[in-house]
Amino acid sequence: MSSCAFHYSEYRCTRPELIDQMIARYPLALISSEHQGQRHNNHIPLFRTADRTLFGHVDRRNPQFQGRGRFPAHLVFMGPQSYIPPEAYRSRLLPTWNYVAVHMDVEIEVLDDLESARAALRDTCERLQPPQASFQYDAADPRVIANAPHILGLCIHVLREEGRFKLSQDKKPEDQQAALDHLLRRDEAGERALLDALLRFAETAEPAHA
Repeated sequence: MSSCAFHYSEYRCTRPELIDQMIARYPLALISSEHQGQRHNNHIPLFRTADRTLFGHVDRRNPQFQGRGRFPAHLVFMGPQSYIPPEAYRSRLLPTWNYVAVHMDVEIEVLDDLESARAALRDTCERLQPPQASFQYDAADPRVIANAPHILGLCIHVLREEGRFKLSQDKKPEDQQAALDHLLRRDEAGERALLDALLRFAETAEPAHA
C-alpha cells in the first residue's frame, strides 16, 4: 500500500538524520491500515532502532493487529503546527499554516510472544524514562509480569519515508525566523481550558480498562 500527496518540493525532506530527530522528539504515530474491509487508525508511540526499523507495542485486543503476521500500513508523525497570521511576519505577507510532519509507508510485523512483549516494554521505558526516575523497567516487577501477556510487540520495516517540514522556507530569512517564533509561542491558557474540558468529558464517559 503506497500513498501519494501533493506538496511543494521546498517542504519535502528525505534526509534520514532530520527525520530521525523529528520522530525522536514526537514519537506518537498515527498508524493507518486496512483489515477485513475496514480502515483502522490508531495512535501508537514508535521508536527508531539502529537498523532503522521502528518498534512499539499495542494492546493485543486491538483489532488492527489481532491475529496478523505482516501487513502494510501508513504512518504519520506530527510535530508543532500553527496558523501564522500576517502580523507575525516582518514583511507584508498573507497568512499561512506551518507544520512539521513525517509520512512513512511501512510493513508492520506483529510479534506475538512474551519475550518480544517484554523487550518492547523495556526498550520503551529506556527511551522515555529519565535515568533518575523512580520507575525503571524490571522484568520481576509484578506490574510488568501482569501486563506483558496482554500486549503485542511491533517491528516496523520502513519502505518509504518523507518529511514534510513547512516552515515558511519560501520567505525571506527574517520572515522565516518571525514565523518560527510565532509557531513556538504557546497559548497555555487556551490549551489548559481545552484539556480541562476534555478531562471533564472523560470523567463522565465509561471507564476504559488499563
